[in-house]
Amino acid sequence: MMGATKSFILSDAGFRFLSLIGAVGSFVWGVFVWRRTQKERHVNAKREARKPFLDKQLLLYSEVTAVTSRIATLSDGEDLKKCKQRFWELYWGELAMVENKRVEDAMVKFGRALIENPSGQVSLQQLSLQLADCCRHSLAKSWGAKAWVNRGTTTRASTGELKVSK
Repeated sequence: MMGATKSFILSDAGFRFLSLIGAVGSFVWGVFVWRRTQKERHVNAKREARKPFLDKQLLLYSEVTAVTSRIATLSDGEDLKKCKQRFWELYWGELAMVENKRVEDAMVKFGRALIENPSGQVSLQQLSLQLADCCRHSLAKSWGAKAWVNRGTTTRASTGELKVSK
């Protein structure tokens, strides 16, 4: 009878110990899940707060690359005049709100070339491509999309030949 009581006490103590371990484990797991959920909510809230800026940046970068490509490829006419005017509007205004340093530098180079050699299409074409590349890198960083810049880069030689490197 003594053995039966001893095994009953051990099993009762063992059961209590396992219950305690289960309760502690459940608590720790709950804290882990709660913290992970809070972190995800924080990241999402941060992304949503930045969304208007990111959308505006994407819109203006798209516009400035379209404008500079048109300037670099048009030979003359009213459309070229309008594109140059829009370039300077973006240069002195809206783009300054969202551009990073690399895009700013590329805009300054394009603007200088436009003033110093307005008909130098080859140099304007190269500078337009450089600006587009800077915009792409800036967007990739802003949006956290490394794949936009890590997939292999595209460059064009001054002859206009397309070269793809991987």
